[in-house]
Amino acid sequence: MKHLDRLYQCELTNFCLIRYQHQLLMMAKNDSEFEPSLTFPGGHVEPDESLTASVVREVKEETSLDVNDPQLCSIVNFVTGPKTREFIFAYATTVSQKMTTQPQVGTKDEGRTFWIDIDQIKPSQLNTVVADVLQDYRSGIVREHDYPLEK
Repeated sequence: MKHLDRLYQCELTNFCLIRYQHQLLMMAKNDSEFEPSLTFPGGHVEPDESLTASVVREVKEETSLDVNDPQLCSIVNFVTGPKTREFIFAYATTVSQKMTTQPQVGTKDEGRTFWIDIDQIKPSQLNTVVADVLQDYRSGIVREHDYPLEK
């Protein structure tokens, strides 16, 4: 195989901004680097699934919601080491009715989800990554967020 020196380890993750009218579904995760800040439902991409299928599955596991046609709205690119990265693929979708959410039966409870008016989300409640993605979502901007390795 050519160019093996170009290969590196990469963690693929996702989250989904789920909108109902002027509200977003937020999550207070209890098991991730986002703790104690708020984030959006999501998780890891499994080896045998597409990026979009992974976000649909993660939303279902964490909220019991079925999301249809999530659209990619941002990519977060973390350099985590000399030859390691993490990519977060941020998706957005709209639901036609506000539904009660809960973890899917048989899955791990990874935190509390709740609906909140978009204008009531305070930057102090969010980490930098979630705040940057939310700001672009509000502005209608689709782009990559690059976070180089901190020295």
